[in-house]
Amino acid sequence: ARNIPHQSREHRPSSLRSSASTSQSLLCRWREKARFHRPENRPPTRLPPTRSSSRPSSLIVKKQRQKVQGVGGFNLSGLAEDNPSWKRIYIGSERMKRVCEASADRITNLPEDVLHRVLVFLPIKDAAKTSVLSTKWRHHWRSIPELVFDSRFAIKSGGFNTTEMRSKLMFYIFKALLLHDGPIAKFVLSFPGLSPRYGNEIDEVLLYLSHRGLQELKLSCAAFHDDKKYKLHSSLFSCLQLKLLKLRHCEFRQPSWFVGFSKLTVLFLSDFTLPSDFCENFLLKCPMLKNLRLTNCDGPSNLNIVAPCLERFCFTYRDLQKICFNCTPVLVSLRLCRNFEKIADMVALLASITELQEFRVDFQLPQHLTVGDSDVPIRLPTPLHRLKLLHTRNVDFSSLETAHFLVCLIIGSPNLRELTIKLDPSQQNQPATNNAATSIVSLLEAESRQGSGSCCLQQLREFRIEECLGTQVELNLVQFVLATAPILKRIYIPRLHKLSSEKVIEFMMEVTRYRRISKDVEVIYHSK
Repeated sequence: ARNIPHQSREHRPSSLRSSASTSQSLLCRWREKARFHRPENRPPTRLPPTRSSSRPSSLIVKKQRQKVQGVGGFNLSGLAEDNPSWKRIYIGSERMKRVCEASADRITNLPEDVLHRVLVFLPIKDAAKTSVLSTKWRHHWRSIPELVFDSRFAIKSGGFNTTEMRSKLMFYIFKALLLHDGPIAKFVLSFPGLSPRYGNEIDEVLLYLSHRGLQELKLSCAAFHDDKKYKLHSSLFSCLQLKLLKLRHCEFRQPSWFVGFSKLTVLFLSDFTLPSDFCENFLLKCPMLKNLRLTNCDGPSNLNIVAPCLERFCFTYRDLQKICFNCTPVLVSLRLCRNFEKIADMVALLASITELQEFRVDFQLPQHLTVGDSDVPIRLPTPLHRLKLLHTRNVDFSSLETAHFLVCLIIGSPNLRELTIKLDPSQQNQPATNNAATSIVSLLEAESRQGSGSCCLQQLREFRIEECLGTQVELNLVQFVLATAPILKRIYIPRLHKLSSEKVIEFMMEVTRYRRISKDVEVIYHSK
């Protein structure tokens, strides 16, 4: 009724130019028809006014307001034509509008970098399957910045047990790289069966990555029956944006044109053959290196570490004779494993690292080291005032040198907060000698009575002793710690090996009877 234009009486059709009684009868029939077809729960429809007016009535204004709010049952085509900038017109109640908003696709309209962060949490094959969701998702996976081809990828692709399966995996990797059309910040190639026999394929991958702004690379090759290692392609040294590099079972020869990795901060080398000039030419060209780990590596027998930004260093070397830290002013964490023929060499090494805060050491010494081969001092040449964490592994209480060196470390660390002593499981059947048994506790007690009477465990908060056998040496050590650590919080005894339940209860009852200088200390025993 609102859309019918106003017509003057002269231009109205003859059927409408009737008497007042005829108009009234038509109006009555219109009302009766509207009442007959009206739903039960719907209020009566108000009829339009019979007279014309230059201003719209209140009913028309109300209907226009309802159109904007989205009430169903109205034709909104004219409203959409009048407002071409509108993208959506909600038809329905306010509740329906909220339901539509809740069920809308909120992920597709996210920024592309956010979508990439979502896709990198998926395996590469699952990320590629998102291309079938819609046209907007068709090419998102092709530009994700991280590509991970690990064991999970190999299992999802059919396995890696046979040569045919591994060749199929390499085909998938090449296909993914050919379809990728963006920068690659992180690349992981590590699954079982990736042996050096696939060296040509790995060379092609590294050559491709050298032009894609690579920042993180993890390459892990599996050992082969002839122990042959993969020789790194020279294109790796042109990835100047590298920040993290993890290599396993590889070897390399540094090219003459290599200018260095100026942004490299993390370097992990495992089962690696180092070149003879590794320290002089490679480490010196990585000025920002902060974390260095050499595990089961071989190569030069002497290492001279020069890394001004190095903070963490862990290495397990096979034929090491000497190591020096000439320029490591910020080194705070050090881990040594089976590297020294004499403990005195390790003591001299610690004297050159004054800022050390965490020290983890493996006491597994060579077989030819005897009692008289090493002259271990009782004190370090330079105390480690900043050392707060000391973890020792494979401690053999039957060795006098081990006992002296352990005491040397504890006494030389006056601010020690966490101490862990893990006994050597291979020496469990060898009883501790009387000299070794008395040296540890007697030397510590002598230190606590020396001078002002202050103990070396004044700042100790946590003490852990693992692989216990329930010997008297272990009881004496626990007793000394309880009696001399004033702010000790916890003592952990994970488990007692080869002891019956009665012996375990007897051992723990003996520990609970010892005098404790700290009021808040608790002894925690784990049977598993």
